[in-house]
Amino acid sequence: MTHIIEIHQLQVKLQQKTILSDISFALEAGDILGLVGPSGCGKTTLLNTLAGFIEQEDGSISIGDSALITKQNLLPPEQRNIGMIFQDYALFPHLTVEKNVAFGIDKLDKTSRSARINELLSLLELKDLGKRYPHQLSGGQQQRVAIARALAPQPQVLLLDEPFSNVDESLKVE
Repeated sequence: MTHIIEIHQLQVKLQQKTILSDISFALEAGDILGLVGPSGCGKTTLLNTLAGFIEQEDGSISIGDSALITKQNLLPPEQRNIGMIFQDYALFPHLTVEKNVAFGIDKLDKTSRSARINELLSLLELKDLGKRYPHQLSGGQQQRVAIARALAPQPQVLLLDEPFSNVDESLKVE
């Protein structure tokens, strides 16, 4: 069976300091992996490296059937087919809710894009907020917009960095 994600001897340095060293694991489609550890141990750094926002110093990353990602053969974030939900929302403040959700699906035709946006806004109980801007939303609503944006392109892999920290309990369960 093909791994959806495979990491081999990953090493990451930031400002000349080794943050991650000799990280190796593999996940099959449908697997869920939780990273647990104290603040500052490298959990977010690992997620950002997998997503392509931080370059690795050594080792390799394979995502589905994509090329092997190494320091010499980097693959930009937009080509990794990974969705990421950040702890701090990372919404575009100048875009409406609808346009934030649509950000990663601009290659879809207008009808498909509109249907996908409506589906996600309905799923995440944001239907009436589509024309608002992030500063007009509560923290929980902003986080739901971030979740919708990450799900919109239907990524192979979804990375979550404390995505439910500002979402109320009943919505977390749903």
